[in-house]
Amino acid sequence: MSIWHKYYTSVVSPQVDDDKIDNWLASIRSTLPAPVFWLLGKSQSGKTSLIRALTGDSRAQIGNGMQPCTRSAFVYDFPDSNNCILKFLDTRGLGEADYDPQADLEVFQEQTQVLIVVMKAMDHAQHGVIAALQKILKNRPHWPVIVVQTALHEAYPDYAFEHIQPYPYQDEHWPASVPENLRRSLLAQRELFKGMDARFVAVDFTLPEDQYPPVHYGLEALWQCLETTVPNGMAGLLHHMRDLRHELFDIYQDAAMPHIMAYTVLSGAAGAIPLPLVDIPLVTLLQMKMLHTLASIYRYPLDGKHLSEIAGALGISLLTNWGRRKLVKLVPVFGAPVSALLTAATTFALGKTLIIYFQSRRDGLALGKRHFQSIYAREYDAGKTLMKSYLDQSSQPSS
Repeated sequence: MSIWHKYYTSVVSPQVDDDKIDNWLASIRSTLPAPVFWLLGKSQSGKTSLIRALTGDSRAQIGNGMQPCTRSAFVYDFPDSNNCILKFLDTRGLGEADYDPQADLEVFQEQTQVLIVVMKAMDHAQHGVIAALQKILKNRPHWPVIVVQTALHEAYPDYAFEHIQPYPYQDEHWPASVPENLRRSLLAQRELFKGMDARFVAVDFTLPEDQYPPVHYGLEALWQCLETTVPNGMAGLLHHMRDLRHELFDIYQDAAMPHIMAYTVLSGAAGAIPLPLVDIPLVTLLQMKMLHTLASIYRYPLDGKHLSEIAGALGISLLTNWGRRKLVKLVPVFGAPVSALLTAATTFALGKTLIIYFQSRRDGLALGKRHFQSIYAREYDAGKTLMKSYLDQSSQPSS
């Protein structure tokens, strides 16, 4: 039996190895209780982008995952409430003069804390944030403080569309390439923390459509700052966090690939039917079934709105390939085998592109249509090579 027969017969219910994920997270949780990163910052200061950059979790982007825990704070469990290895506490209403952190302190006082103050680099109306920080430190003076200065690009000149490379903000001996207004603003904000034991890191976390590459500018500097600032025992946890996104991607991809291969082979068989009005609906049905299967694996909801988003984001018109197949079928002898190959290649390419789409949504990224079209074209060629190997094996006489 060839390896392709295994894929041909493996269209089963989608399944991710949840036990593998649970066991892995349990081993991390066993090292210490879930610590809390307490985020202090005004609305729109970049707290959500920071969570998304550190965790790679799209729930932060779409607003899900945040649950109220006190009158003025929301908690975000990573990766989820059942397998939590890290909590983010997002305090709201810091612009109000009467904010009292006592309730938040009582809820989380027994857990390790790191205070992360988030402020836009060009925003100097930070009195409410500083007042809240001072109240917290009065009760917990030993908690480390990291100040994350965000949205650096708002101080760039109009003609600048890229961040300064190499990253220059490791210390305050900044090169002349740092705009003078940004330099003054960063230093003025840091003066607000005079007398506090605070560390500073400058970042700019954007989306691809903002056109300020790289989208996670300064993320490595933030990781280094966290790892050298957190209390003993947490550095190992942060190391696990850095690897978590890649490990989860591998787990989900391993679950998805057998289904992609199964639908690839099945659609290739349908594409060999010499009746265009029969094979097109059948191939469409198989590809839609594959879409639902992959969405289920990645736990991505599929309703009319999300289907429209997928169609718009991918920008892939399979009708073009169907038209090519119908012309190929007019060629005597070679029509059906070549049609099968091209049909299978479109399904394979669609499946691999959907993997990247669903993973990008989990990572909180909004990749452009051109990016997905490039992936589709590359995987279409790979699918033709893969399916040709299958057809060559199928044509060999059995021993």
